[in-house]
Amino acid sequence: MELVGTSEIAALASASRSAVSNWVSRDPSFPKPLADLACGQIWDKKEIEVWLAKNHLIRENGMSAIENLQIGQIYTHDFICKTFGGDAKSGTYLPQSQQTILCGCFTTMMNPDAPECVLVGNGPRIMAKAEKLAAQGGAIPVFLKLDTNQWEYKGRYELMLFSKNLPDFEAKAIVADRNDVAAALFFRPTGA
Repeated sequence: MELVGTSEIAALASASRSAVSNWVSRDPSFPKPLADLACGQIWDKKEIEVWLAKNHLIRENGMSAIENLQIGQIYTHDFICKTFGGDAKSGTYLPQSQQTILCGCFTTMMNPDAPECVLVGNGPRIMAKAEKLAAQGGAIPVFLKLDTNQWEYKGRYELMLFSKNLPDFEAKAIVADRNDVAAALFFRPTGA
């Protein structure tokens, strides 16, 4: 029997450790640990792999749910929360775990040009998320909200520019009828 802990489960699913913690604490179907040691809980790897496959978080060939996302496919908010973890459950537009932005969840009502341009509101937490992504750099998976609990996967998008320069986004804020915009995130698709 091969044993796994939270970190190994996260690696199997290409998810964050906080996503695994959410599954453990919130999903009654998640396998019960074999033991609760001082270093953390441990599980039977085979039981975990079965659960991950059943929940479409890993395929039999080992491909994780993140690697298996299909552009144009519709996903539920619950799936996004289970897959990415972090603070996705709170409805944030840039879910994060620890200091890492995990994905983007944008609405075209607030961001008509999303995912290429995302308008950043002036709230301190909203701005902090944008600044964190700018410091992090790189590409993130992006979802656009179509309707209640319907999020379309658009692909991986790379942050090209984070701007607080009003002329860069003023016209877009007017089109969106938003007077709270203090910055904008400009993305481009990575093709991956």
